[in-house]
Amino acid sequence: MLSENDLHRYSRQVIIKEFDEEGQERLLKTKCLIVGAGGLGCPVALYAAAAGFGHIEIYDQDFIEISNLNRQIAYYNNDIGRNKAENLAEKCVNINPNIYVKSHKKNFNKSININSFDIVFDCSDNAETRYTLNHLCHSHKIILISGSAIQMEGQFSVWKSGIDTRLPCYECAFPKTKESAPVTNCREAGIIGPITSFISSMQVNEAIKEVALKKYCSAAGYLFLYDGLSQNLEKIKLIKQNNCLICSK
Repeated sequence: MLSENDLHRYSRQVIIKEFDEEGQERLLKTKCLIVGAGGLGCPVALYAAAAGFGHIEIYDQDFIEISNLNRQIAYYNNDIGRNKAENLAEKCVNINPNIYVKSHKKNFNKSININSFDIVFDCSDNAETRYTLNHLCHSHKIILISGSAIQMEGQFSVWKSGIDTRLPCYECAFPKTKESAPVTNCREAGIIGPITSFISSMQVNEAIKEVALKKYCSAAGYLFLYDGLSQNLEKIKLIKQNNCLICSK
């Protein structure tokens, strides 16, 4: 049951008929893992904390640099040099001291046990981590919500192949290849800050839907592509690959 403080804090959410107090109670019981505390991870964590996801853990070993500040909106000039995960966790607690937030000052790897989490936000900037998260989330039947952004474009998707065997996994849509991958990190290709905020907002919105608004259609099985120049958002239906090494077993 929500406390009086909770009712005041989340009043603009619980007043929504489809959300109600029950939806907020589900959010407070939800455990989230955020991998990456950069342009996507910052707003994901802040929005998740503000919404009342009750348990949040953040992985990132990097330190804040001045070049991060155009898009990594949790960090300020006097934060430069600090660990991203630790700093972001503090900012989340400042927004909402009634939830549990833990930082891990290291990069995520396949040896980490994610079995206790309900939702994983992939806010990483490299293919290896994305494939690792896809494999682990499929194996442990966990919802994976991934996002990426570069220059003036972004994309996001919800992966539930471990929960619903009819749905594709990340590797179905993006199979591994021996060819050299295109540049997909902001350091080399550049990024506009609002693009990361837009994609991360969509990630948290879908997480709220999955937990608190279950009667609404899930975005799982689709890839959303956003073009910040044309302001076009494209929704593409994804096909499960029967020969996928991850989710066809």
